[in-house]
Amino acid sequence: MTAFKKNPTLADLRDFTEQTLTMFSGLDIPDIPEAYASRDRAQALAAELQSRLAAPVTIGVVGEYSVGKSLLLGTLLGKPDLLPVEAGPSTGNITVLELSRGEPGSSTRKSDTAEVTFLTESQLAQCVGVMLEELVRALDERHPQLGAAAALAGYNPVTDERGWGPFDAWYPRLWPSPGGPVQHEAIGALYRDAVTELCRIRDAALSQRDLLGKPVGVATAVMDEALTLEAAQRTPEVPPKRVVRPFDMAQLRHSDAGAAQEAMRRAFPLVERVTVQVTVSPDHWDLAGLISDDTPVRLMDFPGINAAGSSGRDTFLSRREMVSVHTILLVISALRPESKGASAFWDMLTADGREAQALASAALVAANAFDLAKPPALRAVPDGPLPLRQLLAHSAEINGIHVYGNKFVQHRENGIVVTSSMAAIRAYQLPYTKTSEETRDRIQKALRDLDPPGVKRWEDIAGRLRQADEGNPWSDRLRAYDSDGGIERLRRLVESHVREHGLDQKLERARSSHRKLWRELAVLRGLVRRARGEEPPEEYRELAEKLGEFRELLDQMLPTLYELRSSGNRVNGGYDGASAADLGGRPPQREDIAASVRDDVFDWREWQELLGRAERDGHHLVPRSQPPSRTGIKPIVRPGRSPSVNEDPDAVEDTADVTDAFLTKFRTLVDRRITDGQAQLRVWFEGWAAHWQDEFGPLREWMLDPSVDKLLGDLFTRLRGGERKADRQLDHLWTALNPAEVRPQIEDLVVAPGPTPQEQENRFPMRAPHALPWDHRMPRLDDQRSEERERHPMLVVQLRQHTADAAARLVTEHLGQALARVERDLVGLYSKAADFLPQENEIRPPRKPRSTGTGATGDAPETPETPAEEPLDTLIRDWSAD
Repeated sequence: MTAFKKNPTLADLRDFTEQTLTMFSGLDIPDIPEAYASRDRAQALAAELQSRLAAPVTIGVVGEYSVGKSLLLGTLLGKPDLLPVEAGPSTGNITVLELSRGEPGSSTRKSDTAEVTFLTESQLAQCVGVMLEELVRALDERHPQLGAAAALAGYNPVTDERGWGPFDAWYPRLWPSPGGPVQHEAIGALYRDAVTELCRIRDAALSQRDLLGKPVGVATAVMDEALTLEAAQRTPEVPPKRVVRPFDMAQLRHSDAGAAQEAMRRAFPLVERVTVQVTVSPDHWDLAGLISDDTPVRLMDFPGINAAGSSGRDTFLSRREMVSVHTILLVISALRPESKGASAFWDMLTADGREAQALASAALVAANAFDLAKPPALRAVPDGPLPLRQLLAHSAEINGIHVYGNKFVQHRENGIVVTSSMAAIRAYQLPYTKTSEETRDRIQKALRDLDPPGVKRWEDIAGRLRQADEGNPWSDRLRAYDSDGGIERLRRLVESHVREHGLDQKLERARSSHRKLWRELAVLRGLVRRARGEEPPEEYRELAEKLGEFRELLDQMLPTLYELRSSGNRVNGGYDGASAADLGGRPPQREDIAASVRDDVFDWREWQELLGRAERDGHHLVPRSQPPSRTGIKPIVRPGRSPSVNEDPDAVEDTADVTDAFLTKFRTLVDRRITDGQAQLRVWFEGWAAHWQDEFGPLREWMLDPSVDKLLGDLFTRLRGGERKADRQLDHLWTALNPAEVRPQIEDLVVAPGPTPQEQENRFPMRAPHALPWDHRMPRLDDQRSEERERHPMLVVQLRQHTADAAARLVTEHLGQALARVERDLVGLYSKAADFLPQENEIRPPRKPRSTGTGATGDAPETPETPAEEPLDTLIRDWSAD
């Protein structure tokens, strides 16, 4: 196969795509089905490549609905009321903001019309299918008496000829009458909420008229009102009734705003996304550092996590769209950063196959509403340089952001920023007039609660941190907040991340599509040439058949190798567990290992000891430990006993009061689970190698035939231009046919040393060595509320969760890196083998030399007419590396 020029840029790929699409218009396709099929595949791949090249770099904005995500996004763009910012959960949909640079002196504005894209029928069926499958699975585990599996397993009302009938007949069981098989109170509201949302989707699907898969232009003002989730959307007390009220495109565009809003609310469950054009004032944010003519950028505002009334559908849509997101801006609360919803969302992305390291490199974290965080008094800390560990011990807010933010960016400290929309609104004098009176009052009250203009509340702490450590991440972070609420720092952070990360991702995705297109063009050229030439001799037909079998096996194997690091079935593409098992099995699953590691951490006796102390305490706080007694007679060790059994009882009790004890257990657990995981990886590879050793057996026997070896040598020497290069490639193919022989090399990759003690300590979520708030050596805080917060049992629960997450991530990351090394070498071996295999059109005997005799008339010899070069030949020649 002819190689494409090395390391093509985005510009190269655009030129190649344009020339490819032009080539098709002048290509003379042989009148055979195979050629037409290959042409169609190549055109589809060219369209895919063109789409990926035209796709903007996407920044996804994610966060719980209560953290001020929409207000922060609007403030970042210079218009706080750009999106609905009411007190209740809003933006219950994926909203795409297509950004463009405005004229100097202009204000940020959005288009008067939004484009509403509705789900296709296929997408709707997928969405309903996923929601029903999850509902049936959960109910069958919790309440099998309700018969969810018997009634709904394998059923999809969108595609089933029975429609919604079976669903309608079953779901009232979730609202049982007294005396039924399950009491009403025993059925969680979560299940009824899922059914209620399915009922809304049902009503919308039955009411819509020719809208599925269609884009519709709707007034932006209508959208802002219609897509605000109403507080009334609570768990109903009785089964929802079917409500069919037809609506069509004309009603969505109705001149009466109220009528259009009502139609849009009914259509809402069928909406895939809403796209709005936003022109950003260059006086507020000059987008020149973010966008370019050939690479536009868009912000994608995802539905608020855990918003009432919208969950399963939002999760389905978010999982689909996250595939195209290059940068993920996660907005968390500065006061309560430990968001279960955000963690669940992150785990979902990991389960969908996003590598933890790749996610961390894609992530930015904004701890919002930082204006509500108060600097700690630090009365017990001496003046002068302030080590960061001391600040973390005295500020629950900063410690929470430090620990929880790093959970997502994995200690990439420049990926975290603290922000305040209120401080930025005042700093830039931004208007917020297009909000409700209630929201305006709320913003005005928050503005009044800010420090007076010019006061830099965090400057003293930022300076003291810098004195202690010039490189600490918090000094610049706090000063950026004091300057303008952190908005300018967030802008610069987004710009640099898009340049360094987003464009690289876009290029890699485009190259992936291009590689598939290049291979298909080679196939098409072979078919065209065969139609113009002669059939090869028998031995070459057999050669083509056997090498074709080799290629088919590689086509089966390589996708599973590319997916090795996937910890679960991908939402788009990928392979399922059954096919993976058929093709050599799958390695240990990331989510299973992580869950097992978390369980081990949760079983540590120290957590139970601390929570037990809090339960016995009159104030329900973790009581401070007692200092070790310095008086009394030291006990004498009994004869024949080891001194180790006579430890100081106070020292034993105090193991849960300092981080050293937890760090020791953390290190031991990580080392043990990594060793266990390496053993599982070795077992998996042995099974994988044995499977493919058997699959390749007939081809190995075929290659051992001396006549075949000679034929392959002649063919590869002609194609590769020399005997030495031919031998190297044939040796490579023989190695690929013998996976069991490379087992020692793979095992060396698997058993690489684990993280060092220092690396483990860096990832440990508690500072070590460090006394915990309930240790008798920790100074008491002057503020009683802070003292209670520091020793509240919830802090123990948080520390347990953070420690479990850190251990699970460290173990799975190391095993993931080992698996990545295995993948790298195996993919290198077998992708090269696929490249070395000649295309079918190249497997032909050598051309006979031209006649040098005279023509029939005795004149000069006739020169055979050279066929005109096909456009496809020209395209491949022009873009080949040779």
